[in-house]
Amino acid sequence: MKKIVSIGCGGAGMFSAIVATQLNKEKFEAIVLSDEENIYCRCTSPYVLTGEAQLADAIQSDSMIESYGPKIVHEKAVSINTSKKQVTTEKGNVFDYDYLVIATGASPMKLDIKGIDSEKVFTVRKSSDVENIQAGTKDAKSAVVVGAGVIGIEMAGALKSRGMDVTLVEYAPSLSPKIADAEFAKKIIAHLETNGIKAMFNSKMEEISDEEGKKKVVVEKDGKKESVVADLVIVAAGVRPNLKIIEGTKIKTTKQGILVDEKMRTNIGNIYAAGDCCVPRSAVTKENVPSALASSAIQQAKVVGYQMAGFPIKFNGSTGAFAFQTLGKEYAAAGLTEEEARKKFKWVIVGKAETTDVYRDLKKEKPLEVKLIFAGPKMRLIGYEGFGNGVIASAEVASFAIGLRLSILKVLKFNYISHPSLTPWPFMNPIIMATEDAMGNIMKKFTGFFGKK
Repeated sequence: MKKIVSIGCGGAGMFSAIVATQLNKEKFEAIVLSDEENIYCRCTSPYVLTGEAQLADAIQSDSMIESYGPKIVHEKAVSINTSKKQVTTEKGNVFDYDYLVIATGASPMKLDIKGIDSEKVFTVRKSSDVENIQAGTKDAKSAVVVGAGVIGIEMAGALKSRGMDVTLVEYAPSLSPKIADAEFAKKIIAHLETNGIKAMFNSKMEEISDEEGKKKVVVEKDGKKESVVADLVIVAAGVRPNLKIIEGTKIKTTKQGILVDEKMRTNIGNIYAAGDCCVPRSAVTKENVPSALASSAIQQAKVVGYQMAGFPIKFNGSTGAFAFQTLGKEYAAAGLTEEEARKKFKWVIVGKAETTDVYRDLKKEKPLEVKLIFAGPKMRLIGYEGFGNGVIASAEVASFAIGLRLSILKVLKFNYISHPSLTPWPFMNPIIMATEDAMGNIMKKFTGFFGKK
């Protein structure tokens, strides 16, 4: 039998082994090496804190995975010998492979400041992190969250919903332009502040110290130092790919992760990479860019599984589609933001829509704003942003269209559904409204070019 070794038991490592063994049960023997205490669904972390989910329910048993074929071995892989096709663990055990999947994920960014390793300072990654945060918030009334990325925003919202005073500290002047354009960033920040979260941007955390049983966070803003005192600190300042395992090999990387092609292959034969540790190709630009998303990791893993089983399926590239919700509002994005698009394309047209999540005559209706970005000579859809309520339907449609590289004329052919309690009014579908708005903007530019009124 052919031997598969997957390093990492997150979604990428787990599903690549499962798919291959399910496609050809008689061909493969699969081992999944895991250095984490359990298989944890990280996306659930904010909901565990709000009480909408239980930590135990977000942890999957080894037996569930092993029922599909792969065997899980709780040992940390420490080295790879690509010539001998072997992986060695910290216990000295050696595993031979015919196919190797590197799915080591990423680790929280560790800030080099005094007090970062002290008590009541937490990161958000493993189930034990969330368990520690739960214990730390039991009698807590205030918190500082460092990092205004998706995790930081959701954690800040989760703590606020528990009735805590929350301060959100971010080094950058606003949300990252990779997350949201300036107009949507303002809406998200305003929503946080309206709900009582103190947002400190352009603020660098200098030091964490203890003060009468609390944490004193010293922040520098505009050359002045300010102190924020809270019961606990959560650091969500981004992640770094776990690449130590490939030291000493000739596997090609960038600072952002392991380089892979459209088949998720590295530059070394029969070695694949998937998930947060790799840099797949973008569905929009075809450049290798990181895509640290659970949905992308699963898609990539399935491609790896099919490849190992002999099915020539390729990864179409990541659209980077993601979503989050906090304090009653939702935000989603896919592809490039307008700021990114204008740096990469000469011709960029934007279309906008203001609609509602359900029929406007229903009492429960809530606002929804959507922006679509079209670019290039064919006016392909390359970007989407949505804020309000009911964003997922339009976000997923846009992500699909971006991945298929559809032009504005093809997006206009979208056949959608309407229902009073499930969608906007029939004539207020956000995808069509925004596309028609973009077409109008194209015509204005066209007639302006030819001097027509």
